[in-house]
Amino acid sequence: MQLTTAPSGASRTSPTGASVDDGAPSGHGPAPRTPNSRLRLSREERGWSQERLATEIRRFSMVHDGREAGVTGNMICKWEKGDKKPSLRYQRLLRALFGRSSVELGFVDDEALAPIGGAGRPEPGRPADVAGVTVGGATVTAGPVAALHGTGSVIDPNGPPVERRDVLRLLAAAGGVAVVPLGAGADGPPWERLSAALRRRASVTPELVEELGQRTAGLYGLEERVPARTLMPRVTEHLGRLIQLLESTGRSPLRRSLTSTAGETAALAGWLAFDSNDLPAATAYYRVAIEAARDAEDHGLWACVLGYESYQTASQGRHDQACALLGEAQRRAAAGSTAMTRAWLAAREAEEQAARGEGRAALTALDRAQDAFDRGESDGSRVWTHFFDRGRLDGLKVTTYTRLRRPAAAYAAATEALRVAGPGATKKRSLLLSDIAEVHIQRREIDAACHFAAESLAIVAQTDFSLGLARVRRAREHLRPWQHTQVVRDLDDQLRALV
Repeated sequence: MQLTTAPSGASRTSPTGASVDDGAPSGHGPAPRTPNSRLRLSREERGWSQERLATEIRRFSMVHDGREAGVTGNMICKWEKGDKKPSLRYQRLLRALFGRSSVELGFVDDEALAPIGGAGRPEPGRPADVAGVTVGGATVTAGPVAALHGTGSVIDPNGPPVERRDVLRLLAAAGGVAVVPLGAGADGPPWERLSAALRRRASVTPELVEELGQRTAGLYGLEERVPARTLMPRVTEHLGRLIQLLESTGRSPLRRSLTSTAGETAALAGWLAFDSNDLPAATAYYRVAIEAARDAEDHGLWACVLGYESYQTASQGRHDQACALLGEAQRRAAAGSTAMTRAWLAAREAEEQAARGEGRAALTALDRAQDAFDRGESDGSRVWTHFFDRGRLDGLKVTTYTRLRRPAAAYAAATEALRVAGPGATKKRSLLLSDIAEVHIQRREIDAACHFAAESLAIVAQTDFSLGLARVRRAREHLRPWQHTQVVRDLDDQLRALV
């Protein structure tokens, strides 16, 4: 008997209903539509639904235009799917609301630019180009320059003393984030730039802190399906905005919340750097995220960073060190974190103990993970555990049982994982599929193993996920006894096309 998967994508029915000023159709008569992924990403990185974006546009229009906007969630859906294009008025409102240019929002095609903010691969041996993007009145530059440029319009002379800014300097230096005051986008008229400048003078409020936290959560959500090199400029942009606000905020509960959010964002940047095989940058981001966790007394964040670091050491074959990091992470989590964080860390330990051949320790860790997960479903989660659902827990069980060479238990866990896993082309699904391929290899079901490895590789190609690629390559090594069969040759062709 072989496992089967659901289709890798699910179609959605186009919503009905429209409003005046909806925008012009994309073309006359039937024509292939081009989804506006840039607009969608700009919305999702804020953690907004389509209805929420429509609400924000209506509010923004009343405040800054003095007139109503008839935009609805259905209209946003049509813009993103490419069924309609926003009218010039809505393009102007969206540029001002997001602080982005027409190109960055997908209203103007520019094939010379790399997708979503110019996150292209640098040439071998050459540093990544310095790419500036605008957020909240700052240009955030991701590249080799490690500097934080403060000016009178950003730094409050009555703000925190210099000794309290160590974490800010580390945040800036970790990934070469430079923050420089700047006007609105170059394609905006003077009244838009003045309006944007006036809005940037707003003081730090609980509402702003909550909004920034939602944006961090949105970026974590995008990480599941967006290539790391594409998402990184948006993460460093957001981090630059947080740095500015921290520089001008004195000691207070708001500053503590901002510091945690900045640490969460730095941890995500570290993970993206690891996924991009930039290990020095990953280490630098992890170090400063821990500094932020210490400054905010956020033990949960500290535990998260150590959990992320365990992947980096494990990728280098240092499973003993990965277990040590995960042990420390669980001690930190016990001091103050959610049950979901503890469940994730225990499941990760099970993987690494299994890699060391420590079967009893691995199974004990799995029991802890299941117990914490069962208790944690109702206690909420942090941004780094939004991905950790029942399907991902079952996926980690598959890895653990496979490494322990317990194919029957691995097969049962894989069956359950496929039952509850969503059909989307997410990075965690690529890991699950490659691990299921390993299950079939142990059962000597080579056709099924190659099928799942190929499905995993298709997602890896779409998401540029280095950890997923490493898992497929490991499965391919285990297929060596069957390397002359046609299905393995087909998998080799797919691998060669990707790399």
